[in-house]
Amino acid sequence: MSIMIQVLEQAYSAHTPWEQVKYAFVDSEHITTMRLDGQCGVWLDGTKHGESHRLAATATAEQAVFFLLTVFDRIAECRQHGGSWIVGHDGRTIESIHATRFPLTTDG
Repeated sequence: MSIMIQVLEQAYSAHTPWEQVKYAFVDSEHITTMRLDGQCGVWLDGTKHGESHRLAATATAEQAVFFLLTVFDRIAECRQHGGSWIVGHDGRTIESIHATRFPLTTDG
């Protein structure tokens, strides 16, 4: 059972088309810290020395706080429900944050 969180592979401007943004996924079990950079960035620190992943780059510092809290809330909900999950987003807006079970199964 794991919870994979989508992170940005590089720093992108707010005007970069989504098709050009590259993402990676980090296992929530390997996250030691979720932090703000004091501006508009949200970061995840990993278990390896110096390991950091950019979770999001929001339009305002206030949105960065809510982005961090919303992702933290989604992780808690996923743990409560059990199973494996992917927490995805567009890296910019709070409304884009969603958690989905994986592997996706269909009945029928």
